[in-house]
Amino acid sequence: MTSMKGVQLSSPGQARVRTDLPVPEPGPGEVRLKVAAAGICGTDVHICSGDASMNGLIAPPVTLGHEFCGHVDALGEGVDAKELPPGTYASAEMHEICGECPACRSGAYHACATARIRGINLDGAFAEYVVVSARNVVKLPEDLPVQVAAILDPLGNAVHTVMKVPVEDRSVAIVGFGPIGAMCGEVAAFVGARHVYVVDVADQALARARAWTIRRGLSDQVTVVDGRERPVEKVLDETHGGVDVTLEISGHPVGINNAIQMTRAAGHVVNLGLPKGESVAIEGFSKNFIFKGLTMHAVIGREMFRTWDQMLDLLRRGLDVSHLVTAELPLEQFATGVERFGQGLEQKVVLYPHPRS
Repeated sequence: MTSMKGVQLSSPGQARVRTDLPVPEPGPGEVRLKVAAAGICGTDVHICSGDASMNGLIAPPVTLGHEFCGHVDALGEGVDAKELPPGTYASAEMHEICGECPACRSGAYHACATARIRGINLDGAFAEYVVVSARNVVKLPEDLPVQVAAILDPLGNAVHTVMKVPVEDRSVAIVGFGPIGAMCGEVAAFVGARHVYVVDVADQALARARAWTIRRGLSDQVTVVDGRERPVEKVLDETHGGVDVTLEISGHPVGINNAIQMTRAAGHVVNLGLPKGESVAIEGFSKNFIFKGLTMHAVIGREMFRTWDQMLDLLRRGLDVSHLVTAELPLEQFATGVERFGQGLEQKVVLYPHPRS
């Protein structure tokens, strides 16, 4: 076997399924995995739409896909077969780090200054096979469903965001209820947040949030807030001064400012959402931020590998995000999956490069 099926980006906005991609060979310190399932990310939507904000990151021609699970298929030179025997069920951290920059030397590998990302500027997992560094492989429990294992990358973002500061028995606001916002809601409720305020401006997202609240029996623990109807005032009134922690997922300037304003004095604002523009104006900077003594946190990716350990522990204890996978398609239907996900018709889309057994 010398060729395989995969989704290749040939230039900005130009991605298609090919059947003649070379099967990657693992180099020294690398592992090849046979991909079982892969999830579509919002980043993939931006890349495939030709979003100019991605042009400085992508490196076409490149095989897309950075959310996946699979099984160890081949080992490169120097990789211990006892540690990663063929057939091992695994996922991987797709940030390939330098190990030498100040962030890496301090142990903050997830913030590596020169990290490259498989599926964005290195070949990724929308393919039958993918190669990653052996040090990045994360072994998975055999009973973890592949459709859940395929979305551990974004779930890790949510776990990192929610657990940046303790939220147990605290009030929490989540600004933006897309897929990762929904994951943040699951995690926050699961770890015992006292009350969760979900804020969004889209009817579809609000409907999903209300349905989730009812389905999970969380009516006493979760309040869904329409972000078009004075959300800051509503949260401030109900909390008598603001929530303890706000998780900003939307990346929209209005959402970012609302997050700051609905957080109590000496509270925490955790930022995961990425604005489209180069800058965001903070309204009433002195009043809303400095004089309140807020702490702002920036979240990127997953802590290597603390977040993975936390996430797998939460799943072992019963955290359930399986319902967020609303479409499962063969890899050949990649374009359909991207379109439906980009239109908000699906929460998470999982692709299968091999026939399902």
